Amino acid sequence: MRILLIEDNERLVRALQQGLSEEDVAVAHAATAAAAREQAHAAGLDAIVLDLGLPDMDGMDLLRALRDERLHIPVLVLTARDAVESRVAALDAGADDYLIKPFAFAELLARLRALTRRAGGPRWAAVTEGEVTLDDEFGVRSGATRVVLTPREHAILAYLLRRRDEVVPRVDILREVFGYTHDPGTNAIDVHLAHMRRKLADLPLALDTVRGAGVRARVTAA
Repeated sequence: MRILLIEDNERLVRALQQGLSEEDVAVAHAATAAAAREQAHAAGLDAIVLDLGLPDMDGMDLLRALRDERLHIPVLVLTARDAVESRVAALDAGADDYLIKPFAFAELLARLRALTRRAGGPRWAAVTEGEVTLDDEFGVRSGATRVVLTPREHAILAYLLRRRDEVVPRVDILREVFGYTHDPGTNAIDVHLAHMRRKLADLPLALDTVRGAGVRARVTAA
């Protein structure tokens, strides 16, 4: 695995570089948003770990800029901002996961592995259901209409479509897409689904929340 760590705390950078290198993770580093924008599009990156408190730009603005530049690799936000509003804003800006400082190194590593495994999966296994196709650049198309999802959104939709018309329990989505072995009490699934419904409004797709049971994906009449 090769990641870009965007973080200006030198002590934390040194600790993460040492710990991740021991787990066979190669770490490129940028201490500013300007340096990060130069490195983010480098070939071979599997994920980005992004601190929001950067010296030259708010990390949230950097995240939006990278997504506007059509950078689709997974982004894990790593920050001390623990308010629900900050988490929702980060997901809305294009983050795939959100980890609050202080954190356990083992959890960071597990989340990175889950991100690269789950978000990358659809690139190796295209999904076509009825009139809907998920392509290998995180897009969803039907006829002449195509929209681009974040890697996490793409992974969620791919998993739901593989279980099309089935009510999929949230615990299954958390395990198979987010890499959690338990329910951490997050509302991340609901946030992602809300964003996906807006993006997919012009496609023959429905994402139904079945209260108390789970989520169901349906391909509707075009």
